[in-house]
Amino acid sequence: MTDQRKLKLEDAMEQYQAPLLQYATRVLNNADAAQDVVQEAFIRLHKNMEKIERRGVQLKGWLFRTTHNAAVDYIRKESRRRMLHQSQPEPVVFNTNGSGNDREELVLRHLNVLRPKEREVLVLRLQEGMSYKEIATVVKRSEGYVGTLIHSATKKLTQSLRQAGVVS
Repeated sequence: MTDQRKLKLEDAMEQYQAPLLQYATRVLNNADAAQDVVQEAFIRLHKNMEKIERRGVQLKGWLFRTTHNAAVDYIRKESRRRMLHQSQPEPVVFNTNGSGNDREELVLRHLNVLRPKEREVLVLRLQEGMSYKEIATVVKRSEGYVGTLIHSATKKLTQSLRQAGVVS
């Protein structure tokens, strides 16, 4: 049984570690903290593997929700909410004729104008391609609330990108 569980955990880590790290990094705006949060999510997965299988819970949703919870715990523990709002990096200016990667990086840097909840749902929608229903499950809110957050986040992000001259 231990070998089966170990293989399943390794499979889950192989499949979901990179997307979870990207998600946690965008939510926390801190790559080192994201690694800690994702590690915590996989520790929780290991401890709860049998219960998850027994209940037939969708692993992807469970992992994103657990990563979300661990990120919130981290934010609370480190009192990072204020720092996320106050520590906006200087905007990086890219050549507007640059590669798509430059433009994507610029957009990602502008995510700092969003509140943590807005950033979280927008990253889940755009980066992870989750539906409103899936996002609602991860953040434990209604689909309507998720839609409102995504609308608000999109509006703020567009305004920030306009001010930077990235979009017209």
